[in-house]
Amino acid sequence: MEKTETRNTLFTYFGEQALLKEKKTVFFCPYDVPESIFKSIHQWIKTLDPARDCIVCGNTTGIERYTLRLLLRKKFSVILPLATVIPQCLEELNLGWRMTEQETMELLDEALTEHRLLMVASTENVSVSTPTKHTILIRNYWMRWIGNHFVLGCNGKGGYFEHLLWKREVEVLDTNEVQVKESLPEMSLVCDDDYDYLLAV
Repeated sequence: MEKTETRNTLFTYFGEQALLKEKKTVFFCPYDVPESIFKSIHQWIKTLDPARDCIVCGNTTGIERYTLRLLLRKKFSVILPLATVIPQCLEELNLGWRMTEQETMELLDEALTEHRLLMVASTENVSVSTPTKHTILIRNYWMRWIGNHFVLGCNGKGGYFEHLLWKREVEVLDTNEVQVKESLPEMSLVCDDDYDYLLAV
């Protein structure tokens, strides 16, 4: 058995597995982000083509979730690597955000129906319904292994992504410094639907 086949047996797949054969752009983003990240991501997505580009995007950080919904709205082919078990139904998918979940479920269901979505999970996650540091690490290394091109929303603290993506060419979308306002609750920047105006092309 070839190395690639051996590694594939460590993961389970649900959806359009043909997407694994496409050239894939992997999107990462840390938890702490500058406020300008929304505009940067919007501008990046405008440079992409739904007929050409396949994006690997997780749903662990708030910006990943935001970007996932943006990609689904614009009819991109998406590979969604999970740090949890693949859910029995989409309603069980732990999105953990305040954005319109019903719309997100409909977008995911539409993408599955149109063969534009593949969900991937490690076989080690069979009993995991909530992401852990270990399952996120597995997910991130799978994303590094599968990608052809890498996009980082912004630089994170501690050099984690520099280490993860060592020897990979990485495009950083937003180089502004992170300035988190103490008066804002955690994740409010990425959960506020006031930013939906950025979704318009």
